[in-house]
Amino acid sequence: MKKLIIIGILMMLGLASGAQERNAARLVLADTSYVDVSLGVGGETGRLHDVYVPASEILGTLDASSRHKLGKVSLYGHFGYGYLAGKGSTWRGWIDPYETPFMLADSIPGNLSLERYTMEAGAGLPLDDHWSLGLDLGYDVALMAKHKDLRNKNTAMNFRVSPGVHWRSGGFGLGLNLGYERSTEKVEYTQIATNVEHILFDIYGLWVCHGSGFASAENRRFKQNNRYYGGFQFDWEAGRTALHNDLRVSWLQSAQTEVGYNNQQFGTTRSWTWEDDLSLQFGPAHALEASFIFSSMQGFRPLQRQELDPDSRIRVWVTYGDPVFCYWRQYHVERLMYRFGTSWKLLVGVENWGMEHSYTEYPQRFVQRISTLTPSVAVEVPVGPVTLIPWLGFAMDYHAYTDNTSWQLTEPLMKQWDIWDGNNYLGAFDLKWSSATGRTYIQAHYGINASTRIDNDGVRHAAALTVGFIF
Repeated sequence: MKKLIIIGILMMLGLASGAQERNAARLVLADTSYVDVSLGVGGETGRLHDVYVPASEILGTLDASSRHKLGKVSLYGHFGYGYLAGKGSTWRGWIDPYETPFMLADSIPGNLSLERYTMEAGAGLPLDDHWSLGLDLGYDVALMAKHKDLRNKNTAMNFRVSPGVHWRSGGFGLGLNLGYERSTEKVEYTQIATNVEHILFDIYGLWVCHGSGFASAENRRFKQNNRYYGGFQFDWEAGRTALHNDLRVSWLQSAQTEVGYNNQQFGTTRSWTWEDDLSLQFGPAHALEASFIFSSMQGFRPLQRQELDPDSRIRVWVTYGDPVFCYWRQYHVERLMYRFGTSWKLLVGVENWGMEHSYTEYPQRFVQRISTLTPSVAVEVPVGPVTLIPWLGFAMDYHAYTDNTSWQLTEPLMKQWDIWDGNNYLGAFDLKWSSATGRTYIQAHYGINASTRIDNDGVRHAAALTVGFIF
């Protein structure tokens, strides 16, 4: 009875999550029940980090997930909580600053706090021996704040719903799910001190900006996203060979407006994203995994100006014509990994990542190109109840951009150049322990990223510890 109460609570909490998408109809493929609760703590520090990332940060997490079968219905629920505290945060006007080129930001470093709640639920129902239906729901809320002038407070929400269907016969399986996701975020800037003037930057893309002294009437912005996505799954098993493939595609539309005043617009984006994950296993000792991501984004700025409304005698924003195409971004990621062994395992992999984006402010056009190739090798070594996983990699980077002008913010542009240009040594060590009953586990991680180009403390350290319990 106590176990059912715990499962029920997790199912009620697990109404959604903005992070993990699934075809819930496939839940019927695994006849398993569990409750998994884990606590984690981690942190990063060091000079080698993107301009949006705090100089040092600590993250605490709580995760609870559950699988259960009630009659023919297979249920899944998840609740997650995370709190991040960072120091030395700059230029971060949105919770996800990589999502859009249009952003409000300031250059003053300060402490950052980010609190996030994620919830998810899924249900799968078999219709007969071949067909099953499912429904996946997700909900995600987040709060972010910088605790030094200029102070930005962000509130965000994410909701998704995705029905799915799955067909199976013998060793074959086919699945299809469609989904809709809506997310919103509001940022508000405030200033406590009155004797200092701070600059608030309106960034259009590639650090092209307009900067002005902070004014309380221009300190708010609202962003809303509408995303439509679908996934196709294929499974094939024959003897000791198994093939699994998951193809996903999504279409995202994003718009930014002023919060509640005269409908001023700041920019819109449209994005296509394709993703595919493939795994091929030959017996217990050989496995090959491959994946790719390809995304293309277009950004548009409206032509607006303030005019005096003759009726209300209030100045309002008036839009002229269609939005002007000004920003373009395309990125791709390819990964390949081969695993060999049953007890001891050797893992050899390579990742190729690249991005090109441009911004046009007539008559100037700014272009930036980044690419990274990272081969790696790891070994899984079981020692009783403990598994040791040392990992080594070497990232070969290339970065190029057009000459900066007075229109661009030179400080973050050059800092990001230092991070991306040159090669990096990568290393990690993971430790996994599980009790004899399998109901308690511990996972520890340490990672280091060292630049071959930056001599003055060009490293980044990361560590994490997770303790979990399975009921």
